[in-house]
Amino acid sequence: MQLTLALIALFAIAVPVSEACFAAGVCGGGCPPPIPSVGCSGGCGRGYGCGQFGCYQVRARARTSKTLSIGSEEEEEAEKPQTPDEKFRACCLDRKLPDNCLNKCSYTSFNRQALQNMYFRTDSCPMQAAADIQFCAAQGRDHTACCARNGVAATLAGPKCLLFCDQRPGNVTQLDMSYMPCFDRFDSMTSCFLNDANKNVA
Repeated sequence: MQLTLALIALFAIAVPVSEACFAAGVCGGGCPPPIPSVGCSGGCGRGYGCGQFGCYQVRARARTSKTLSIGSEEEEEAEKPQTPDEKFRACCLDRKLPDNCLNKCSYTSFNRQALQNMYFRTDSCPMQAAADIQFCAAQGRDHTACCARNGVAATLAGPKCLLFCDQRPGNVTQLDMSYMPCFDRFDSMTSCFLNDANKNVA
């Protein structure tokens, strides 16, 4: 995953209460509790499977060349995601995100505030899912050039922040506290993802 849980924790700790926790190394009553593991202890309902983030919607299998297709090509084309938000959501479904995360799979709802809510668990979408949502927002592509133009590197962390704009598979970075200022540019990053998604509308 390109955007690790450590990244999300670094982004979320940009709020003052968490800065105090990290500076002191202890919590004085204002720190969020550790992120719990997620599972399917109660089982999943019909049409759902158990994934790493909880129960997710099982998608219909794609047709293969060995499958008899009665529908027309126009019907098949209509089933494909068309808009940027439809593609974003389809990616989230492919990555087996649970229903309580799917509302983040939109360019209007996946923002800095949503990420903070996930971290502080005021949102039911588990924090662990943020890396997959970020990957889907970027559609697994490199947006470094746009992010540079959007001022993503104009923080105390400088060009280090640009690594969050490159969501190609396999790009993993060990993070530390020096990346924390990048959180201030989160919405600038996602605007690059949306601009690119609008250009690539089929």
